[in-house]
Amino acid sequence: MLVAKTDERAHWFLVRTKRLQERKAAQSLEGRGIPAYCPLLLEPRLSRFAPRGPVPMFPGYVFGRLALGQSFAAAHYSPGSAGLVRLGEGFAALEDELVTELKAREADRGYVVLDLLPRQVRAGMRVRVTRGALRGWEGIVSRYVPARQRVRILLGLTYGVRSVEVDAADVTCG
Repeated sequence: MLVAKTDERAHWFLVRTKRLQERKAAQSLEGRGIPAYCPLLLEPRLSRFAPRGPVPMFPGYVFGRLALGQSFAAAHYSPGSAGLVRLGEGFAALEDELVTELKAREADRGYVVLDLLPRQVRAGMRVRVTRGALRGWEGIVSRYVPARQRVRILLGLTYGVRSVEVDAADVTCG
């Protein structure tokens, strides 16, 4: 939702951060008396170069709860922050329910665990596409992309092998 600068009510605003400084921005907002929230996500490491442990769910952004008239400058110019996200004349804000939902999904862990498929899709498995334009086609999984819950499949076509990407929920094993 968009909030006008003249609105005096407190909302969760979207604060853009400097590169890789989400935690620093959240800490500096807290230090200025602005409740801040940087939702973290734990996802499987796909390579040895991937970061260990929880990473920001929304890289480059944190949420800050403030009233624009009282705390705009404190939030906009805090260390690690690149300013509040502005769309035209309004500022980007979140519904309280969304932040509450994210915090509830964290439970006591302090981070959200990415929902994985009930069955583990692995490279080399034979799968059949059950929905969409490729329904009925069979192929071999070349890669599972957990962050987007997509599967990259190699399909054998009459004119060669092609790689396609489909929703992981749209495939069945076997």
